[in-house]
Amino acid sequence: MYTSDKKILKLVDILKLLDIIRFDADFCRAIELDARHFFKIKKGEKHFTPKHIESVIKAFKINANWVFGISDTIFLDKKTNIKALSKQIIN
Repeated sequence: MYTSDKKILKLVDILKLLDIIRFDADFCRAIELDARHFFKIKKGEKHFTPKHIESVIKAFKINANWVFGISDTIFLDKKTNIKALSKQIIN
């Protein structure tokens, strides 16, 4: 599984913990991803495309460098990063 796949799947869990989304389906709707494709990604049968990754970054204001394992900072918004840190979600 690609680093970007692992990170985005982890992001879905983080978004749930931060009450930004409730269900996987909310994530899929936000980035216009078919739910069946999402579950195939979770199984390791498919990957997020560059278009999906771009949609994730834009929809949730995610640091692209985090998606590719270059940075530890997940969100572009400092308040969201602080909220994630306060809930001990990051790392």
